Amino acid sequence: MEKVITCNHCGNKTSMKQVANHNLTETEDVWDYNYDPFKPAYNTSYGRTWYLYLCPVCKEITVEKHSWFSEETEPNGAPIINEEVLYPSGADNEHFIPKGVKDAFDAAIKVRNLDGAICILALRRALEKMCKQKGAKGNDLFTKLKDLQDKHILPPIMNEISYILRKEGNSAAHADEIEFDPETVNLMIEFTHTIFNYVYTLPEKINKAQERFKKHEFESANEVKA
Repeated sequence: MEKVITCNHCGNKTSMKQVANHNLTETEDVWDYNYDPFKPAYNTSYGRTWYLYLCPVCKEITVEKHSWFSEETEPNGAPIINEEVLYPSGADNEHFIPKGVKDAFDAAIKVRNLDGAICILALRRALEKMCKQKGAKGNDLFTKLKDLQDKHILPPIMNEISYILRKEGNSAAHADEIEFDPETVNLMIEFTHTIFNYVYTLPEKINKAQERFKKHEFESANEVKA
């Protein structure tokens, strides 16, 4: 089995061979004591599959997780599959992130092993796009991120992360004689991805969970009326 994936280690989009996988399915009984106190009304299923892919270019691995829930289906009845990249860190550019921001972040990922300074500058560009998309006010990236904190879009701890990103970004922009080693670059990628998670991914996942709970409550209320 092979799949075309963008390798976030080397930046190449290539067909990767699936070298391993593991599947886990769990079933849960749903009871309705008004209907029958001795047996469950129905059951639901949760499924997760982990896939391990090997990049033929750099020989590094990518780990994906596919998950599904029996009560979340397409109009044709097929389960909705949620795909998430677990490794390398910062690689799961979820569809919650706007295209312009995502494209800028992808560009940074592609040069992570080629030029650390260019990668960090590209990360700053991605954050600037995020700030513009969220309507942040300020004359520079640091004050814009602070504005998002004041609006409670970002938590207070982001202040420390913003400082690190600003410091490293200024060094990269001013051509300072600093070696951007892979560990530092990877940390900057992880910090940027954490910000995106707070701004885009986490709110969308919360909304999705709330919609699921409302759906269950509505269905349960209808069953009681019936």
